[in-house]
Amino acid sequence: MRDADFHRLVPSGVSVHITRVAFKNVGTVDAIKEMSELTNLLEAARLLAHVEPSCITWADTSGSFLFGPEGDLAQIKAIEGEIGVPASTTSSACLKAFQKLGASKVSIASPYLNEVNEKMLEFLRAKGVPFSHIESLELRDSSQIARTTREIVYRLARKALRDGDTLFIPCTDFFDLDLIDLLEKDLSVPVVAANPATMWDALRLSGIRDPVRGFGRLMTLA
Repeated sequence: MRDADFHRLVPSGVSVHITRVAFKNVGTVDAIKEMSELTNLLEAARLLAHVEPSCITWADTSGSFLFGPEGDLAQIKAIEGEIGVPASTTSSACLKAFQKLGASKVSIASPYLNEVNEKMLEFLRAKGVPFSHIESLELRDSSQIARTTREIVYRLARKALRDGDTLFIPCTDFFDLDLIDLLEKDLSVPVVAANPATMWDALRLSGIRDPVRGFGRLMTLA
């Protein structure tokens, strides 16, 4: 997760507080599932509860879609039940973003291994999200993803978009925040990227509707 992104994605006067769960840095289905167990999420959420947040979100795309079509909702329910504030996940936020943007055919630029991509596509199908094409770097660990240059992400995104009307860039570790405006201009489609979608949803759940410009169309929508 690129922590600095979240501080850049909020209006003036909004504070962002971040904690982490333990991770082996291996991007396999088993390793991500182990990281994302409810006991780990609730332990992290309890640490954040001390700052009296208006919202708590599980900022991890794969860690919220790997548990089946209801897995993200179970995570949300558990966090809300434990802390008593609205909650979200990155996958849930991206689904809301697709709906808000009127996406009817989603192209995907992914960093994940194929086994993770397959689970993501299963999740999207179950949620009724139509997708047209996926391109992937098939990277094995999060440090590789975080070190991916903007040039590589840009080329991947252009390659991924074929006949889609929306581009989806999953993964909160990807170096894409400063590319979103450029991609939307060059490709003439809205871009749903993990970190902006996560924060857009968290802000709305917190009752904050102020537009944040410079990071794509989604961040300007109430």
